[in-house]
Amino acid sequence: MPKPKVVVIHQIEQSMTCLEDTLSYFNPDYVYLITPEYYSEEKPDMALFEIENKNVRALGDGVRNVEHSRLCTIKDAWHNTTMMKFYEILGEIKSEALKKAGKVGCEFYVGLSDASGLMTAGAAFSAVLHNMKTYYTRGRRRREYAGKYVLEVDNLNNITSVKNWLEKHEKNSKNLRYLNRIINLEDTEDGERIIAEVIHQAFEDVSIESVRNAIKRLEQYNLVTISGNKPKVVNSTELGRITMRMFYDV
Repeated sequence: MPKPKVVVIHQIEQSMTCLEDTLSYFNPDYVYLITPEYYSEEKPDMALFEIENKNVRALGDGVRNVEHSRLCTIKDAWHNTTMMKFYEILGEIKSEALKKAGKVGCEFYVGLSDASGLMTAGAAFSAVLHNMKTYYTRGRRRREYAGKYVLEVDNLNNITSVKNWLEKHEKNSKNLRYLNRIINLEDTEDGERIIAEVIHQAFEDVSIESVRNAIKRLEQYNLVTISGNKPKVVNSTELGRITMRMFYDV
């Protein structure tokens, strides 16, 4: 089965090194460059030219696989509409890329580096809303980085995965009531071990097996941790608590 197209949405103002390292890391099929209009005729325009000509000397082997590239601009990086403009551009990119990819679909990655003003905040905000993953490219190559110049931003990416899961089917959001129960027990019970039987006490309408299945699903998305053997002790994670604040309606 064909793999989804890898779509990199890379912010660029001054750094060709960031772009080269990003292309090397992802080997993308589609590349979208985003920059404020102020910079658009300088490095970003040159970068698009080098991508279109698959200039390995300038951008490394990661440029070889690029099938489609485009430069997108935002009028002002410091305006109160910047974040919303970023959201709109990501929506346009997503629609275009998915149309090009057809049945194979796309995996989207949004860059947070080489950006000024509200561009980075707009990228992070918009990526979560559009169910896209995020990354940060360091830009400066230092020995202590041990060749790891691109970092996928796990916390944001995990939130995106959870959001995708919750939106996939309305029944998935019902699992959050068990997470809410776990957090309430952690906040109110002094030292009591939280196990499935204790969680189940608040849910007479479901079986203990349903509670155990829900706990396993919450663990799958890093919303809880399970420790021990018999009985298995459950605890919420930082991601679980953030998820409750973002997505749970009592």
